[in-house]
Amino acid sequence: MPEKLLILGGTSEAYKLAERLVSQYSSEQLTVITSLAGVTGNPKLPAGEVRIGGFSKTSGVDGKTGLHNYLQQENISLLINATHPYAIQISENALAAATELGLAYLRLTRPPWLKHSGDQWIEVADLPTAAEFLKNEIEISYPELSAPVVFLTTGNRGLEIFQQCSTCNFVVRTVELPQSVTSATGISAWENATFLQARGPFSLEHELALFRQYGVTLLVSKNSGGDSTYAKIEAARKLKIPVVMLDRPAVNSADLCLQVNQVLEWIVQHKSV
Repeated sequence: MPEKLLILGGTSEAYKLAERLVSQYSSEQLTVITSLAGVTGNPKLPAGEVRIGGFSKTSGVDGKTGLHNYLQQENISLLINATHPYAIQISENALAAATELGLAYLRLTRPPWLKHSGDQWIEVADLPTAAEFLKNEIEISYPELSAPVVFLTTGNRGLEIFQQCSTCNFVVRTVELPQSVTSATGISAWENATFLQARGPFSLEHELALFRQYGVTLLVSKNSGGDSTYAKIEAARKLKIPVVMLDRPAVNSADLCLQVNQVLEWIVQHKSV
């Protein structure tokens, strides 16, 4: 029986890892399975075997128990968490389930973006803190920004918290239309928000044009790292626009690596056959 490895995926790093593993190992040596959360329609399918859907939705139990049961039922021996840097819940569940089952576990995450000369970052802990800044502090910190146009690029979840920021106008870009603030037809009760549906990568030229088209004066972003959406940070720097930057969630550094090649080396060390 081949050894089984599960990748918790959805990121570009996860796709690269699955492709490298499938090309490096035969199906008799290693079974590579990637799990996708299924939050976007028509997802790109990685190399190897694929499962789609959250572990709670498909099993009728909480996420940690669902993942624990899946790992046990499928006889997984190697677990790679290559989800988005801000995927807090699945990361906590993965570490807990791997620890309970005694599985070899590794967190693969891309390095964060670094602040450069000319960047105007307001670093905040989370979405509520970002919304609080826009609601109560922006006029103090940036009095020249009257009724700021905020380019909001933090993903689908938690957007409703920004509806309280009545003095701001928003341009909200997401991969899928956010159901929490829009109807099935895309109609929104959020009157001061314009919604854009798009998937990266985005070029600097594209982002500069978008900033100018909508008159963006402030950017709200997660420090996601990688190249796919970095152009918005470059555009903000070039146009001298402040960026409200959400801090990275804490990660257990003992289980962390930043490069796909490091994962391949780790697998060689932990693979039993």
